[in-house]
Amino acid sequence: MKKYLTLVIIFVIAASMIPLQLFVSTDAFAAGSSFYEEFNSHNSNWEYRTGPNGSPFNCVFKPSQVSFADSKMILTLDRDDTGSGYPYKGGEYRTTNFYGYGYYEVRMKAAKNTGIVSSFFTYTGPSDGNPWDEIDIEILGKDTYRAQFNWYTNGKGGHEYMYNLGFDASQDYHTYGFDWQPNSITYYVDGRKVFSSSQEIPKTPGKIMMNIWPGITVDEWLGPYDDRTPLKAYYEYVRYSAEGYTPLSTPTKANTPTPTPTKTPTPTKQNTPTPTNTSNPAAIGDFNNDRVINMADVIDIATRFNKVVGDPKYDRKYDLNNDGVINMADVIILAQKFNTMY
Repeated sequence: MKKYLTLVIIFVIAASMIPLQLFVSTDAFAAGSSFYEEFNSHNSNWEYRTGPNGSPFNCVFKPSQVSFADSKMILTLDRDDTGSGYPYKGGEYRTTNFYGYGYYEVRMKAAKNTGIVSSFFTYTGPSDGNPWDEIDIEILGKDTYRAQFNWYTNGKGGHEYMYNLGFDASQDYHTYGFDWQPNSITYYVDGRKVFSSSQEIPKTPGKIMMNIWPGITVDEWLGPYDDRTPLKAYYEYVRYSAEGYTPLSTPTKANTPTPTPTKTPTPTKQNTPTPTNTSNPAAIGDFNNDRVINMADVIDIATRFNKVVGDPKYDRKYDLNNDGVINMADVIILAQKFNTMY
């Protein structure tokens, strides 16, 4: 035990000083695999969209409209004078691989202006040799106090649901996500379930995408675009969990959404962590749920080292002694359970 304790403590001290993205192996981005990506820079797990989509997208998509700064990805809508045939150029960023059932989440700040859309969605279609299956979260620039949820199954849409956010999505970063399962889609805002449906659920894996674009011939939906440029949407991270919805951090009371037709759990007070599963004490510390406490769990706790309650990256399950901070005390508890199987 002393040997394991020493090794674990040394590893975690070193690991806590390494950026999170270095723990994400290439295999983590294999098709269908869970991942968490902060947008520090471009890498080969993602690709830029190049070219137009046609109406109602009144722009051409160009790599120049996707940039990285201050640990954010920025999608920019601007004028295009390159002879593309479109008056504007927008940015679209997407995964190189395809992902199916599971939980999808983004932390973003939308652009505000009539006639435009900032988005997070999954898509596949005829260009991939697949049916048109798509699941959308769209912030319409004309009303950034609401989010539009929608999905297409083999090209059939008509599932739009407008959700009152209770805040201005263009003023600060918030998390938006959906849990896609074989018989349901459930949407989340800032970690709270806000809408669910079991009607005509898509089934084809797609790429994870984000874009910004101006509309044409859809003024009744987006409002008329007023030619204002540049406009920017900002993205902090994207994550995908093949296991379905799991909270990354405790939702705060400040962003309590407007009640929806579906039954929404009662929000917890700010800084009150969500309880961990205590039905099996041996499971506490098995952060990746592989039924053994080993170096993979050490790596997980290292990525949360020195995070405190209220920090977006604080996760209650890593705070093993419930003192509000993930630190060496929690590492020691984990080390004492090292190589435990259940």
